[in-house]
Amino acid sequence: MYPFLIDTHAHLHFPAYDADREAVLERMRAKNIWSITIGTSLENSAQGVAFAKACPDVWATVGLHPSHVTSSHLDEQEGSVHEHDVDPEKLKALAQSSTKVVAIGEAGLDFYRLDTHPNPDTARQEQERVFRVHLTVARELDVPVVIHCREGLTRLAEITQEMWNEGWKPRAIVHSFTGTWREARPLVDLGLMIAVNGIATFPLRKGQDPESTIDRTIEHIPFAQLLLETDAPYLAPALYRGKRNEPMYVEEVAKHVARVRGVSLEEAARHTTENAINIFRLPTA
Repeated sequence: MYPFLIDTHAHLHFPAYDADREAVLERMRAKNIWSITIGTSLENSAQGVAFAKACPDVWATVGLHPSHVTSSHLDEQEGSVHEHDVDPEKLKALAQSSTKVVAIGEAGLDFYRLDTHPNPDTARQEQERVFRVHLTVARELDVPVVIHCREGLTRLAEITQEMWNEGWKPRAIVHSFTGTWREARPLVDLGLMIAVNGIATFPLRKGQDPESTIDRTIEHIPFAQLLLETDAPYLAPALYRGKRNEPMYVEEVAKHVARVRGVSLEEAARHTTENAINIFRLPTA
């Protein structure tokens, strides 16, 4: 069955769903939605791969989230992560362990609050080094990269340009994009996909310039480079704000994109679903 929508970034294998994961999947399937469950450490990536192998409409990615490279914290919804570095051979082996693995990541740059780090410059360099390990493995395996980038979009564009200069144009997705069109355009020009989620549905903050919103990016980005996601269990769309997010809520993101673009929900779904199938090379037969 061809899916109506694809949630390109969720964390279905996280502890947040341990109590009712099957019910979450049933609600997702009732709306004919597929999902990609995203790893944030090699340990939980392996769990994600095992979970995806048991689900015909779920795929997985493998990687180490950049925030874990430079900080130690416990997120009960994610579970404990003790990794701060990634071995390229272990990453590559895990990526090759199943056909259900469709990308490397999430990996990238998270410079948010690094100013409070004892050595912020060293932390940035370390995150970039680990990010480049992920990029190298993705290049070797010819798979896309799911990128987490917070307060590092300029550096991300520079790194991507370096890849182009070296003769490789990465297939990559900048997930949970909330920036302006001015910030997005250099990434779009370099061929990166932009994924939006429930944050796009939030109302304007007090005093916020409407021209600075993600809606302006949604208006301008070529439909061929736009993807939808939830980042579940985080960032539920406005209609469900304060609740645990889940893949079926990606429909709310699709509705918002359709309104902003002035198209039907069906057209927004068709474009973004085709984009997801193409970049992740998902089977549809």
